[in-house]
Amino acid sequence: MDRVNVIETDVLIVGGGGAACRAAIEAHDAGADVLVILKGTFGHSGCSRYVGTNAAVGPWGDENDTPESAMKDLLAHGGFLGNQELVKILTEESAARIEELAEWGVDFERNEDGSIAITHAAAHTYPRNLTLKPNGPDPQADGYLPGIAMMDALMAQMDSRGIRVMNDVALVDLLSNDGRIVGATAIDCRASKFIAFKAGATILATGTYSHVYSRASTSLEETGDGQAAAFRAGVELIDMENTQFIPSWTGIPPGSAPVNVLGEQFLEHYGVTGLEAKTKEDVVFAIGTEIREGRATERGTIFIDPTGLENADTKKMPFPLRYETNLREDGSLYPGFRGESVDLNGGRFESGPLAHTTTGGIKINAQCEASIPGLYAAGGVVGGLYGHARPEGFTVMITLVFGRRAGMFAAQGAKDIGEVQLDDTAIRASFDRAAGVVGGLDDEGLEVLRSGISATMTKYAWVIKDEYGLTSGLDRIRKLAHAEHQRTTGPQAEAVSVDGFAWTKVLEVPNLLLCAELMLMGAIERKDSRGAFFRADYPDADNEGWLKNIIHRRIDGQTVMDAVPVDLRYCSP
Repeated sequence: MDRVNVIETDVLIVGGGGAACRAAIEAHDAGADVLVILKGTFGHSGCSRYVGTNAAVGPWGDENDTPESAMKDLLAHGGFLGNQELVKILTEESAARIEELAEWGVDFERNEDGSIAITHAAAHTYPRNLTLKPNGPDPQADGYLPGIAMMDALMAQMDSRGIRVMNDVALVDLLSNDGRIVGATAIDCRASKFIAFKAGATILATGTYSHVYSRASTSLEETGDGQAAAFRAGVELIDMENTQFIPSWTGIPPGSAPVNVLGEQFLEHYGVTGLEAKTKEDVVFAIGTEIREGRATERGTIFIDPTGLENADTKKMPFPLRYETNLREDGSLYPGFRGESVDLNGGRFESGPLAHTTTGGIKINAQCEASIPGLYAAGGVVGGLYGHARPEGFTVMITLVFGRRAGMFAAQGAKDIGEVQLDDTAIRASFDRAAGVVGGLDDEGLEVLRSGISATMTKYAWVIKDEYGLTSGLDRIRKLAHAEHQRTTGPQAEAVSVDGFAWTKVLEVPNLLLCAELMLMGAIERKDSRGAFFRADYPDADNEGWLKNIIHRRIDGQTVMDAVPVDLRYCSP
């Protein structure tokens, strides 16, 4: 191994979406030197540009609404598995984050009288969903207008502070020394170099692991890098078994209806009589059941019948800038999936569910600290925050509320610890692992392995699961992981002559394998259904036996799994 370039900072932030940006702003304002690294390009990485409405209790909403009511709604929809202290913080601090965005130039969809327009989304007791809007002409960029408005404002605030950002830098491992996380290793993709970072505090904001599936809505960068790196470092993960799904990658336009291969409009059979009044979990369950019971295509899809579309209110179309254009050009409304071109005037078209947000990840406390000192987390990389589902509108608030808190407490943590030291042995071990995965895996072999992971998870751990499928999937994933381990345990290269972007793609494979394995292990262990987690063989919520979170940790190289009762300090089923 050649001498590794070490870059120093007070607070290292890994990720480039809304949580990373808000953390960077807060840490900088607390006096810390801040460095942001991300696997993609700043402003075009992650899913923050694709968020929709925002749920927040404030003067814009119903006078009877309270943060406590919002807290109860969120916890109930998540099957009461959420961390109640964190949800209380979320609902109490959301209004301040919305007001902050307004101060930073973000506007809102408004009524004719100029007041902020509020909608009543499914699973909310009161109308509390508002929609962000850029304060100016509609930008022609990737994303939905609310997400673009938020990200443009956050990026402008970062730019005004001169916060350092390094694009195309992919996380490899977290570095620990004397029981504390003291930085990380990474691949500088442009330079094709292995580098290291030394930091008094490290914040992970790397998003989800949804791309363990072959069909996922999230950005292609979200491959479980943060969860896997944290787990390898000994950090506790929580609720890894669950994923929220989107009913249809094309959306279900107003006036249209899902139909099965028999041509039946089936939603009413499941009590879904109005899409606006039902959560996506209700619709996903109906579609998932049709697929599972054989009333779908051989590709596991249903159809959307647009017959009533011509009479629909176009103002109720989903959020992309150009809805019809997106479907015609990409066949999908989401950054992580591309389908066949869709002509809304061309008759019924094929569609189906997408894996959306994995709800598992790093277990944090109210200060956004992980189980090992020196590490903090915010955004989609965090697990156990709201349970097994969240109603529409909380994505942005989770990003902003806990991004800010992570930045604030990480800056203080870095100040309190002072100078930290890297362990050269740990850097060498990380390099050996990174170098080892490259040898002998050509582009075709990489694609075969990644396809094997995603095909296995989509076949055995899709919307509605059962014991046989989950155990079959786990056996298959472990065989793939064993083959990958055998391939990478030979002599380690002293230097790697490989394109940095290709190197990163190879390094994503063990992350996906690890997240897939933990997901399957947890899903087998959890023997009930709640939130977005559905098991055909255990169709009901078991509050006597399974009002518990599943914790994963690594001890002496072995994965240990514990089911821990939920702390019901504020409310219960």
